[in-house]
Amino acid sequence: DASMIDIFGASMKAGKPPRASLALSEAEITDPGIITRQYCSIGTYIGDPENPPCARLVLSGTMVKLEANSTEDKTARAALFKRHPSFAEYPAGHDFFTAKMEIDGVWLIDFYGGAAIIPPEEYFASDVQSTARQTVSKANVAMTSSPPPYQQKAATARWMANTLVWGVLSTISTRSEATNVGDAFGNPGSFADVSGVPYLYVSDDDASMIDIFVAKKANPRVSIALSEASLLGTKLSRPTCTVGSGLGDPENPPCARLVLSGELVRVAANSTEEQTANAALFEKHPSFTKYPKDHAFFTAKLEIDGVWLIDF
Repeated sequence: DASMIDIFGASMKAGKPPRASLALSEAEITDPGIITRQYCSIGTYIGDPENPPCARLVLSGTMVKLEANSTEDKTARAALFKRHPSFAEYPAGHDFFTAKMEIDGVWLIDFYGGAAIIPPEEYFASDVQSTARQTVSKANVAMTSSPPPYQQKAATARWMANTLVWGVLSTISTRSEATNVGDAFGNPGSFADVSGVPYLYVSDDDASMIDIFVAKKANPRVSIALSEASLLGTKLSRPTCTVGSGLGDPENPPCARLVLSGELVRVAANSTEEQTANAALFEKHPSFTKYPKDHAFFTAKLEIDGVWLIDF
């Protein structure tokens, strides 16, 4: 796996710790039995995956391989296979192993007013509770046709960029709150594409924009990771991504994953490009038009120089 090469291969050979971040968004909850939230649903006034009450969590830490056949390994595998039954069908010859994140940073946005930095000891001491919330069906977002055949790689990448509405924007962290300087920092966010180019509607107050544009050691290099699994609960949901459907799982290769890499740049204000980009952004994310003016939102685009795809 490309991520494991980065974590346990290249990093360790270079004498660097195997640091990583795991970005989660409440927008991925599509099972009505679990509850979907109006804050995440496009078309419900200010609902959007980028809306702060649509919670986003980033866990940062060091990745560690578990000792094979240890008690911890067996306990972890039992939990993994219960939640992802298809894992039990994975081919033995691929040398799958179990790893864990030793968490040292917890970054959370679940309401307006900025991110909460949660001490890891508080995170682990908290009880998991099921709180009743209002159930809202997902809005019907205009989407293109079904995905191209898996053999058509470039077309599949373009289809995903055009169809999906949110992904994970990863930056090189310049901050030390719930992350380490130099770590990868993934942050779920919304986007829209124009002719294959992803555009974002953002503010310099955002942690990712601090990494990219604001900090003294800002670095505009980013990646945007997209998964076909984010279409679960829509008319384009696919069995290959659905847990419990044969080999279906977000980690199943035919459940397409796309990573676009490049530099994020600001689009010139009041330019024709900005007007075109904003038209696409506001069509896919109507709540953006209701964002507060005093947050100085602007439009940015990814100048793509790398396209990585798994779809089979």
